[in-house]
Amino acid sequence: TATGGTLRLSASGDCDSWDPARTYYAWCWDMQRLQTRSLMAYQGQPGKAGSTVVPDLAQAPGVSNATATQWTYKLKPGLKFSDGTTITSKDIKYGIERIFATDVINGGPTYLLCLLSTCDATGAPAYPGPYKDKSAAGLTSIATPDDQTITFNLTSPFADFNYLMAIPDSAPVPAAKDTGANYQLKPVSSGPFVMSAYSQGKSATWVRNTYWSQSTDTVRHPLVNQVTLTINSNPEDADLRLQSGDIDLEADGGVQSAFQSKIIASPALKKYSDNPITGFTRYLAIMQSVPPLDNVHCRRAVLYATNKSDLRLARGGEYGGQFANTMTPPNIPGAPVTENPYPTGATYTGDLAKAKSELAACGKPNGFSVNMAYVPAGRAIPIYNAMQQSLGRVGITVNGLTNPQSSYYSTFIGSPANVKSKGIGIALAGWAADFPSAYGFWYAIADGKAIQPQGNSNYPSLNDPVVNNLLTQATQTTDAAGQQQIVAKIDNQVMSDAVYLPFVFDKMLSYRNPRLTNIYIQAAFGYYDYVNVGVGGGA
Repeated sequence: TATGGTLRLSASGDCDSWDPARTYYAWCWDMQRLQTRSLMAYQGQPGKAGSTVVPDLAQAPGVSNATATQWTYKLKPGLKFSDGTTITSKDIKYGIERIFATDVINGGPTYLLCLLSTCDATGAPAYPGPYKDKSAAGLTSIATPDDQTITFNLTSPFADFNYLMAIPDSAPVPAAKDTGANYQLKPVSSGPFVMSAYSQGKSATWVRNTYWSQSTDTVRHPLVNQVTLTINSNPEDADLRLQSGDIDLEADGGVQSAFQSKIIASPALKKYSDNPITGFTRYLAIMQSVPPLDNVHCRRAVLYATNKSDLRLARGGEYGGQFANTMTPPNIPGAPVTENPYPTGATYTGDLAKAKSELAACGKPNGFSVNMAYVPAGRAIPIYNAMQQSLGRVGITVNGLTNPQSSYYSTFIGSPANVKSKGIGIALAGWAADFPSAYGFWYAIADGKAIQPQGNSNYPSLNDPVVNNLLTQATQTTDAAGQQQIVAKIDNQVMSDAVYLPFVFDKMLSYRNPRLTNIYIQAAFGYYDYVNVGVGGGA
């Protein structure tokens, strides 16, 4: 519990945005806990407890009506921004209104858009956001009868609404300090730290917010006086700095192969390493819009022919992941992780006889040619090579299509039109739940309504009525047992559709400076809970 000192973090790249409404990277959601509070938040505790949402700015969880279409929260007294002004319900309303200005504020999650406004057939909300709407009423589906009360009137039931109020895009923003697209350069803090310096793509520094009060915050128990983040695009150099003690943690990922080998071989190093399941499923999307993968039997042939053992080896072996036979990761209640709809042998090297049978069923007994998309860096390269070798055993020729990471997900595999025009049949990807429920994991990657012309996460453009109906049921189901049954049903149906090939539930070997205290994995994000880490009172 010793206080003081500086927590020194490193990352291979900058956050997608420091604006709470625009960020979507998991490690950046975790970093937002330094400077951003919301009505609800994940507990600051190790283990499964860290996946539980509890009141943060709110006095209690939201109170809903019988149909889960109306949710009301009461704010705690004594809440202040880092400029000393009081946080009110109107600041929360304004923060949410900003995300509707999608021409200015974009890149973050979009759950609230059609829940708080009517949307057209393309999913575009009628409400344009505060920069275009200058009316005093603002977004009328959010009522703020007084400074402590906020009520959300939804367009449809949503049983998981408390989870949405724990996502950074629901954080309060003072309208007077909003600088639109530039807000990330100097965000106003509601948390225990405030960003005091920021050089985009290079570094950031946070110091204590003197207006934050521990008595109002049961989630965060900060120990250090300052947090620094250095962007280091050379991961091997970052590992050397971590091992030497120059930095305390790599905030956005685990160590590289060379340092991993040292850690595994050294009890002294291994003592300060962790290897948790992160909550990400590493998988290959199989595009049903690209022939011959428009035939389910051709897709199933790919699933049976894949050597998952080689794919896991490319991810770092046993330290890189646990074999996955279904999509839903084990941190989601109800995940059917013991099922195996496409068994590939005791050693996970593939079932070639089954693969050839499926090829015959799809009219391609001698195989076919397919393009595979991936980012040509890091572990993606050996994964591509492994897929070439795996599928080549049954006559499927794999050709590579590469694209830089900066636009890989948004416009390369995230554009259905581009997938089709370039003939992308298989794409390497990963996914973790936005919140730990059926809807939180599956909506963006499996619901037909989630398909977008760009920035699409439903890469295979799955539009299965059975899956769509199950996800609608999930929004109306408030009991835990019912939610868990829906998780398993969705997974079973998606795996039957053979549009996803999961190969590992991601694990990450991380190393932490021995001086660190109060350190644990925050289960909701899969990274350390940076806001609560101490340095033993040192420098």
